[in-house]
Amino acid sequence: MTMCEEVGRWVTDEVLTPVEKFFEDARLACTESRKWVEREIRTPIVTWRTQQEQRCREQECNWFCLCCNKWFCWIVTMLVRFVEWLIEVIGEWLVETVCKLIVEIIRLVVVVLISIVKWIVEFVVCFVERFCLTLLLIAGLAFLAALLGLIAAGALMPLPLALPAMIGGGAVAVAALLVARLLCELSMCRLVGVLVWALKWAIVLGALLSIVLRSVGSGFVVVLCGGIVSALIWSLTDKGCRVPHLLGPP
Repeated sequence: MTMCEEVGRWVTDEVLTPVEKFFEDARLACTESRKWVEREIRTPIVTWRTQQEQRCREQECNWFCLCCNKWFCWIVTMLVRFVEWLIEVIGEWLVETVCKLIVEIIRLVVVVLISIVKWIVEFVVCFVERFCLTLLLIAGLAFLAALLGLIAAGALMPLPLALPAMIGGGAVAVAALLVARLLCELSMCRLVGVLVWALKWAIVLGALLSIVLRSVGSGFVVVLCGGIVSALIWSLTDKGCRVPHLLGPP
C-alpha cells in the first residue's frame, strides 16, 4: 500500500470513524433525553392525573353549589391534561427533534471540514509521492538512454550519435536522483535500485540492438552490464533492500 493510500485509510479509520461513532452516541443521547422527560416528568403527571380523575368520580356532589366541587375537580384535571400534552409535544418530541437536528448540523459541518482536510492532505502526499516516482522514472529512463548509447558505441557507431545519449542521459539521471534524494529523502537502496532497473532494460534492449547491429562490441557491453547488475542485485539482497522488477517501477 502506498503512502497516499495509507494516509487516506488512516484519516478514515482514526478520524472519520470515531467522529461518526461520537455523533451516533449523541443521537442516542437525544433519544435518551426524550425518554428521561417521559419517565421523570410526564409519567408522574399521568399517574397523578389518573388518581385525580378517580377522586373526581368518587367524591360526592355538593348540591348547594350545583356540584361545583366536581366542576373544579374536572377543570383541574383538564388543565393537567393540557400540561401533560405540552410536555409530551414540547418536552419530548420537540426536544428530541431539535436535539437531533443540532447534532446533524454539527456532524455535517465537522464531516465536511474533515473531508476537506483529508482531500488537502491526500493531494499533498500523493503529489509528493507521485513527484518522487516521476523523478525516479525520469532517472531510470535517462540511465537507460545512456547505457543504450554506450552499447551503440560498442558497435563502432560515430560518436556524434552515441555521445549525446551517454552524456545527456547520464547528466539527467544524476540530476533527477539528486533532486529525489534531497526532496523525497530516498534511501540509497532505492537510488541503486533505479540503476539496477535501467541495467535490466539495457540488457534486454541492448541484446536486441547488438543482434540487429551484428556487433560483438555491443554484445560485450551487454555482458558487462549483466555482470554489473548481478553484483548490484547481490549487494541489494545482502543488505535486505528491494530489487526492482523489470516490468515494475524503478
